Amino acid sequence: MSRNDKNNEPKNRYPVRKSALISPWGIGAIVPVPSGETFMVAGTEFWFDGKNPLGADEEPTNFEITDARLSERLAGMRFVQPPEFLTPEQDREHPYMRIPATRFPRVYYCPVCGNVEMAGSAHEEIRCPGDNRRNREGGTYCSRTKEAGKKTPLMVPERFIAVCENGHIEDFPIADWVHRRSGKTYDPSSCLMFRSTGGNSASLTGVRYTCTCGASASMKGAFDWDEDKHESALSKIGCHCSGNSPWLGIERVSCDRPLRVIQRGASNVWFPDIVSSIFIPELEINAVTRKCVEKVCKKVESHRKDGKTDEEMVRAHIDNCAEFLDEDGENVDKELAFEEVMHKLEPRSEDAEKTENDYRKAEYDVLIRDSAREDGELQVRKHDANEYEGLWFLRSISLVNKLRETRVLTGFRRLSPQAAQARLSASQTKWLPAVKNEGEGLMFCFDTGELKRWANRDAVTARVDKIRENIVYSSGECGNINPIYVLIHTFAHCLISALSNDSGYSAASIRERIYCPKYCDDNAPDMAGVLIYTASGDSEGSLGGLVRQGKAGRIEEIIRRALHDAEWCSADPVCIQSNGQGIDGANLAACHNCALLPETSCENRNMLLDRGLVVGTLDDKMVGFFNHGIKD
Repeated sequence: MSRNDKNNEPKNRYPVRKSALISPWGIGAIVPVPSGETFMVAGTEFWFDGKNPLGADEEPTNFEITDARLSERLAGMRFVQPPEFLTPEQDREHPYMRIPATRFPRVYYCPVCGNVEMAGSAHEEIRCPGDNRRNREGGTYCSRTKEAGKKTPLMVPERFIAVCENGHIEDFPIADWVHRRSGKTYDPSSCLMFRSTGGNSASLTGVRYTCTCGASASMKGAFDWDEDKHESALSKIGCHCSGNSPWLGIERVSCDRPLRVIQRGASNVWFPDIVSSIFIPELEINAVTRKCVEKVCKKVESHRKDGKTDEEMVRAHIDNCAEFLDEDGENVDKELAFEEVMHKLEPRSEDAEKTENDYRKAEYDVLIRDSAREDGELQVRKHDANEYEGLWFLRSISLVNKLRETRVLTGFRRLSPQAAQARLSASQTKWLPAVKNEGEGLMFCFDTGELKRWANRDAVTARVDKIRENIVYSSGECGNINPIYVLIHTFAHCLISALSNDSGYSAASIRERIYCPKYCDDNAPDMAGVLIYTASGDSEGSLGGLVRQGKAGRIEEIIRRALHDAEWCSADPVCIQSNGQGIDGANLAACHNCALLPETSCENRNMLLDRGLVVGTLDDKMVGFFNHGIKD
């Protein structure tokens, strides 16, 4: 994977968008290329030709993305964006701009004669060796082609691989599998393999490997997994994880996890851990707002009970600030004043660890108020719900004309999102790969009073408990899921589908960012909202089509249509009556025909969704928060 070896220069270079190197083809992922081959993106220590992208003395370079708030959240890590794909002329001048990759899987087979070979260099062309492994009279097509001096067919990568829960990955051990019950001994110096497909079955029994020693076996049973014993088909024949990490250049380390066979194109080969952030600029407090904060603090401080500040009292004093100010109270930024008062009266301990909810609360507070400096990277125009018709469940809608998002790849997992996180580098680098996107969006702030009254219903609690029980049964421990989170999450999915029809953006180009605790927690910040936004590395993310849909007279009809579409799914009644579907059974009434979105849109892997909590079920309409539409 080193770029210093001139004899190891790639014959083919494949362009990949910068954002794709965060997801879906980040470090450790298997990337298919037009030639039919597959490669795995190398770890960060191999990027930039092994040079430090932060520059001399770690001074910022044009590769670095600056976001102090996100850097603090990730223990001081810095963020570097992948280099642009260059033209051949630029590539020769700047070889460090390439992102290296290693070939994986290494096992290839000939689609014509079935020869199985282990690939060599990551950049060499792999063609069938043309020998006659089947030992048929007259030879195979490939052997005759080679004898005639012609090029034999290109070989293709094997589709079966083996992975473990610690993130290690290796080629499927064909020799061990074929010889496990044959009574014959595999000799790598003389045994040769070939692959065949056929028979009347389209299942794994139709894929068969045969050795020149006479041993033969199909793939039947290779994918077996015993959940109770935590044992795989490979474990039963003595094949254990070797700790192979090809993206790091590490072949063998100690590992105690069982190897499981999966297909290289399966969705559980690579689960990225992505941390995203909406950039918050420094906010300026005008003199009138600062004066209001000082006055309110004095009025409220003596009325604190058990060390807690009455938030309703604070808001009441701020709303009536004109009574104790010498000037017009209209110039007071009330939301900012409230935040400053609470910060002064209840300062957070510096030693207290900030949670993801705390991190998002800072964004939430900014997105629900006006912040529209023309030269800023965040431009927000807040509109109270009373400016719209019938949106009884909202406090406000903010039109976010401009925003900046940073997406950082912090690691990845294999087999399941709950598995151990795999590293992005073997060495301790001080930076992580990231991309910076610009876009626009709509921020919906919900009325928490209405939500809490709904969430306390027994029918709502019982429905969410079903989801929790499914997750506990499938993958272990799970906290008390917040019904409000499931509601807002599902509402966001329905709204994204409706917005994609009018905004000019595809559903895959629109994302969600939920501002609500996922689990019930008395210490979690009080927030209930969702940002529906689009962001990309170019101008496509800020064309104005999404914000335009948020204006009064348009968004009401879009929400109405989204809720109407949510009432029926083409898979009903099976879908609406489901007791669990999707990953870990974490969804109830939500499938690909109704509430699921492209993976680029959902921030929670299409989990914790239920149309029943939005519009009700066939048996109980009242369990749905929007059971009587959007008009009061």
